[in-house]
Amino acid sequence: MTRVAVVTDSSADLPPTIAASAGITVIPAVFSLGAYDIHGREPSLASGPERREPREFPGGEPAQAAIDAFADAFAQLAKTHDQIVAVLLSSRLGSSVAAALRASERMANALPIEVVDSRSASLGLGFQVIRAAELAGMALNAPAIAATLRAAVDRYHVVFSVESVEYLRQSGQIGRSAAMIAEALQIKPLVRIDEGQIVPYERARTRTRVIAELADFVREISEIERCAVLYATNRHDANRLIRTVAADTGLSPERLTLNQIGTLVAAQLGPGALGVAVVASDVR
Repeated sequence: MTRVAVVTDSSADLPPTIAASAGITVIPAVFSLGAYDIHGREPSLASGPERREPREFPGGEPAQAAIDAFADAFAQLAKTHDQIVAVLLSSRLGSSVAAALRASERMANALPIEVVDSRSASLGLGFQVIRAAELAGMALNAPAIAATLRAAVDRYHVVFSVESVEYLRQSGQIGRSAAMIAEALQIKPLVRIDEGQIVPYERARTRTRVIAELADFVREISEIERCAVLYATNRHDANRLIRTVAADTGLSPERLTLNQIGTLVAAQLGPGALGVAVVASDVR
C-alpha cells in the first residue's frame, strides 16, 4: 500500500490533537497583511500575530525560510512515506503554496509531492486537510487525493464577521474612507472567502444581528456534511451561535464543532471575529 503523508500549514486552525491523531504535519504559515507578512506558530493563539515583518518578496514570492521549512518537513516525511500531499492556505492570501512548490522541486528525485491550493483558510482549509487524511487512510495515492480535493473545492464555505473594520483596513480589504464610514455608522461587516480571497458578504449593526446573519448563511445550505462555529476571543457569542445552528440543522456534535481561530486569521479579522465554516454535502 502506498504510504501518503498529509501536510498543511497553521492557517488551517486544526486543533493539535486532531492533527496528531490523523498524522497530519503542520507547517507555520505566512499570511499576507497589507505591506507585511504575518508569521504564525501556534494555531491555538487568537490574540494577534506573533510578529510582523516587511515583505521581502513583492507579489507573494515566498521567503527562503518558508521554503526551507517545507523542504525540511518533506525530507523527514520521505523517510517514512512514499508520497506527500500538501493542502495549503489560499495562494491569494499567503505564500504557503508557492513555498511548498519551491520545496517540492528540491525533492523531485525523492518522491512525488502534490501541492493543493485550498482557495480557503481556517477550517475551510482544515476540513479539506481532514478529508485528505481520510482519503489517505482509504489507500488513495497522492494524485488521486489531490484530484478529489480540487474537484470538491466549491463545497467548502467560510464566512466571518468582524467587530471592527480597522483590521480589514490594515489588511487592505477595504479603503480608509470606507472604514471611517463603517465605524461612524457602527457597521459590523461580514466577509466570506470566495475564489481564495476575502470579499464583502453582508452588513450588520448589532452582535445579535451578526449571529442571525451567520445562522442564516448556514441554514441556506440545504445539505451539510460538516460545520464549525469559529471565534477569536468571544466564546459567549460563539456558544449562542452554535446553539442556534444546532437547533436549525439538527447536526450531531460530531458534525458541528466549536473552534477557536488561530493567529493568522485573527490578525486579518481582529479579536472580535466570529464565523462559520461549512462543508456542503456532495449531492451529485
